[in-house]
Amino acid sequence: MSLSIKPKLRLIDLIRNSIVFVGRMVQLDKLIHKNMDIKTKLRLAFGLLFAVVLSFGGISFYYMNKIAQSSTNILKDNYESLSYASKMRKILDENPLPLTPVLADQFSVVLNKEQSNITEVGERGAVSALSEAYNVIIDSNTSLSTKQKALEKARIQIRIIEEANMNAVVRKNTEAQEGGQKAANYLILAASICFILLFSLAVNLPDLVAKSQK
Repeated sequence: MSLSIKPKLRLIDLIRNSIVFVGRMVQLDKLIHKNMDIKTKLRLAFGLLFAVVLSFGGISFYYMNKIAQSSTNILKDNYESLSYASKMRKILDENPLPLTPVLADQFSVVLNKEQSNITEVGERGAVSALSEAYNVIIDSNTSLSTKQKALEKARIQIRIIEEANMNAVVRKNTEAQEGGQKAANYLILAASICFILLFSLAVNLPDLVAKSQK
């Protein structure tokens, strides 16, 4: 319940702050309007409006780009490693020892790909240990009992690789959601400020025109 309320409270705070900001700008305008003609006032109003839209648009673009980059990293780094781990686990689980040359070559190809895709903390050590265990498994001079022990070690290291990448997927997904929420908040804030500025301009424009004609 508290998790769903917090974003709403932050959004309310943003809107409230935007109203306070615009209110202060209106007060500032009242202090200096006597020394400014209508053209200057209009330029100032539209310039401020443009600056607000540009700044918040840039901030929103930054967070949207961050979300897209995070999604790309998840696909490239973590899902590929999870796919490699699944393929290696399948070879070890579905085939008896000793592995045939064809299966050994298949495992070696996938392992090399995983070695080139290490991205998470603890993954490098697990891949290194997995490679050592694999070398024992395919060693023709090693006894079957020793290969069985190496097989269990290999399965443990594959599990560590899977856990490291699954945790990374969860973390990056959470960061992407938080970035999306921030972008949405900034867009709403920008829209609120623009609406208030436009409304204020629409209300005050007739008076400005009337005063300029006197």
